[in-house]
Amino acid sequence: MEIIRPLAAIFLSLAEKIFSPVADGFNFQEYLIDLKKVLDELGAEAAKTILENLDQELRESKARKQEWIIVKNNAPKEILTPFGPVSYERTYYRHKESGTYSHLVDEKAGITPHSRLSLGMKAELTAVCSDLSYERATDQLSLHNPALKVSKQTASNYVRAFQATPKPPPKEKRHVERLYVEADEDHVKLGSRRGQVRLVYVHEGVVQDPRPHLVNARYFTTVRKSPEEFWTEVLDYLDSHYDLESVNEIFLSGDGAPWIQASKEYIPNSIFLLDKFHLSKSIVTATAHAKELKKEIYKGIGLLDKEHVMRRLAEALELAKTEPRQKRVLATVKYIGNNWDGIKNGVIHSHVGCSAEGHVSHILSARLSSRPMAWSLLGAERMALIRATRANGESIQEHIQAASSQAPVIIELKTRIKKELKHLKKGLRFGKEYLNNAPVYSGGHNLTRAALKGLLPPSRVWGVPG
Repeated sequence: MEIIRPLAAIFLSLAEKIFSPVADGFNFQEYLIDLKKVLDELGAEAAKTILENLDQELRESKARKQEWIIVKNNAPKEILTPFGPVSYERTYYRHKESGTYSHLVDEKAGITPHSRLSLGMKAELTAVCSDLSYERATDQLSLHNPALKVSKQTASNYVRAFQATPKPPPKEKRHVERLYVEADEDHVKLGSRRGQVRLVYVHEGVVQDPRPHLVNARYFTTVRKSPEEFWTEVLDYLDSHYDLESVNEIFLSGDGAPWIQASKEYIPNSIFLLDKFHLSKSIVTATAHAKELKKEIYKGIGLLDKEHVMRRLAEALELAKTEPRQKRVLATVKYIGNNWDGIKNGVIHSHVGCSAEGHVSHILSARLSSRPMAWSLLGAERMALIRATRANGESIQEHIQAASSQAPVIIELKTRIKKELKHLKKGLRFGKEYLNNAPVYSGGHNLTRAALKGLLPPSRVWGVPG
């Protein structure tokens, strides 16, 4: 069975649709819309041709006949591709020994039994879902082709199925003097309760080029992992990418939450610094009714005088006339008391900043909690993973492709395509048999005919020996 021959005929039949509007004065913008429809039609037909030829190749394969028995011929299937729906027919098989059933061509093409979307469309939909709601993502995907519309449940299923394939570690570890590890969490609604989506990122410092950005930043996120599992994942990354013996200092910044404090057991020789944003927020809350004390508290912190800070907070407590204000002051007393070492380290290493709050807002909150919405545990986990994957500069499509069970196209088909293309390049078929015998070439002169003949060498248009 030939592959290129039917496609060449499709090219010719569509050529007239592509070139004929140019003949008489036309609206270019309308032409572009019509042109896209024509090219989508061509792409869908090409995909159908390739799949059905691959199916025929499998039917004729000696290796297949030794292991698989044909159960049903011409079983219909439709998938959505970037060109629109592609309907094709394939063969259903049963394995002689195991008794399992399979549409082998689907397996070769990476098309799962109940999937409606091609891998490329699945990846595009998953990526769009990381910015938009499921419903709006499906609308975006079908904006220029209503046939690509899928349900929001389909979008949700693809998000939940996403897996990030680990990349191999570099051949050589990086040698740096300092590393920075920053952590914070987003608070999201998980069903009927509240939960945390945790974010940790590692970097080598901040540079201005021209705007501030982190050097070699790497993001990690989780909803379901325990602190032990999560920090072990971070440590594995550090150990595989950096020569930790050459690192003089590892600064670990966060709001002092127990899961962040637990990192000190896993990150070697780390220096914990309490995030100044959360410290300032706590002090402002405690002194809202006694603003004159705020400056004194900051003075005590700058002098590393814990007793001075606690005396000023005690004064704030005396001035608090209502129970809610008293509770806020007591919460700040407890917060500063539990994190004094982190506060002290922050003063000593005042050059070290922390932008965890901003990163949580940009990477997590923008999709997970900025608008009223509820997530399942798995949905929140995978959405956070997708957002972190994109923040790491990685392709969602590459991860989905790597996680698929797609098998390589059999070598016989690849070889045959190359052979047919070689014949076309020589002009043995495309130039003489197809073009000169195509319907568009019959009749008088027209722009389409002239345009197509202009693509051919003189020997194929005029019959002159090359």
